[in-house]
Amino acid sequence: MTSPHSVPGPSRATEIARLELARLAPSEPLDAVFRRACELCADALTVERVGVWLFIDNGGALRCANLFERSKKEHSAGTMLRVADFPAYFTSISIRKAVPAEVAGTEPWTAELAARYLRPLGIGSILDAGIFVDGELVGVLCHEHVGLPREWTTEARDFVGSMADLLALRIQSAEVRELRAAFLTQDERSAAHEKAAALEQLAAGVAHDFRNLLTVFLGYGGLLARRDDLPHDARKQAKDIVTAAEQGTALAKGLLEFAHPQTAPPAVLDLGAVAAEFMPVLKAAIGSKYKIQYTQPDELGQVFIEKGQFTRLLLNLAVNASEAMPEGGLVTIRLAPVKLTGNPSYLGRFVLLEVTDTGTGIDAETQRRMFDPYFTTKSKGTGLGLAIVRRIVDRVGGLIRVESSESKGTTFRVFFPRVGASTGGTALFPILPPQLGAEPA
Repeated sequence: MTSPHSVPGPSRATEIARLELARLAPSEPLDAVFRRACELCADALTVERVGVWLFIDNGGALRCANLFERSKKEHSAGTMLRVADFPAYFTSISIRKAVPAEVAGTEPWTAELAARYLRPLGIGSILDAGIFVDGELVGVLCHEHVGLPREWTTEARDFVGSMADLLALRIQSAEVRELRAAFLTQDERSAAHEKAAALEQLAAGVAHDFRNLLTVFLGYGGLLARRDDLPHDARKQAKDIVTAAEQGTALAKGLLEFAHPQTAPPAVLDLGAVAAEFMPVLKAAIGSKYKIQYTQPDELGQVFIEKGQFTRLLLNLAVNASEAMPEGGLVTIRLAPVKLTGNPSYLGRFVLLEVTDTGTGIDAETQRRMFDPYFTTKSKGTGLGLAIVRRIVDRVGGLIRVESSESKGTTFRVFFPRVGASTGGTALFPILPPQLGAEPA
């Protein structure tokens, strides 16, 4: 194994970086402060990737407020790291001010990140500094060195600690309205998080009791259906009871899965490769009446998401599109790199998934409620398909938009935060701040 090599910290560069961050005007928006801080740190320490990550969901996750990739001079935001997925890492940053990992793939506190995050991005070493406000850890200033393992000097450690302290002062002095606009603060997300938890707990309880009751219907219905001494119509009615109970059992299973989803930790993925591999399954799932037109560029960038969650989201959207065209039709699926503008909460580079149908369209009232759990306009629907889509989007820190016209069809656009840059071109995509409830919390 290659031994770590030392990169001396240039004292002049680090001092200039400290001064420049400290001299930013008090009126400077937080998102602009984060962007500049990442640029200053990357240049001062010659680090490829620097990010500011902030805790959300009552400390249950870190959300990337800004990630700067130095060689490409690109910013992105939104990627999520959840405490439950990487407990050793979160324990370490909560008890130490500056946490270096010179061989990041083997250090005890970063080893769990190695296969899913570090190696796919080529990260050899990391240097993190906790951002503490009034003694509480509110975020992390993360330096990710791409390439061979690197030894972090004492000066480098002191520098990142001081930059984290400067960011803490800016966060502490920021007005509540700015925090809400800059990175989806605790108040909004906590309310949504608690509401979702209550719904999931209710669903689990109802589904469990419902499934137990259906066991009785399945048992006795099956016995009656097999009795030769009963009239034919009675046995047929018993079979209908069994069929309905089986459908109810499937519904109860879906409710339990929604309430307690079993998912693996996320990993850095090329969504283009995953979608292309999944396309035969998708075509079989929606049926021969539908044609899928799928396009993607050569370069997309990388996204931090669990593979099964992405394919489930894609399947749900494709099935939803096919159900909007009962006589058959064309489902158009597109992946593309985009740069979002207009909304401070979602600035920077994203990967866009677009699913379009040519069906009847969705009216305004349905659009307002269609992501709510258990809401459905279908006679046999569970109301979970789009609710699951929204939850997956929320878990990865993305957002979803819907555009629909009566008799002209519907387009779902999902924007996944990009965690690794592409080398191809990127289209601009304006996203204005939404009305309350118009996007995942």
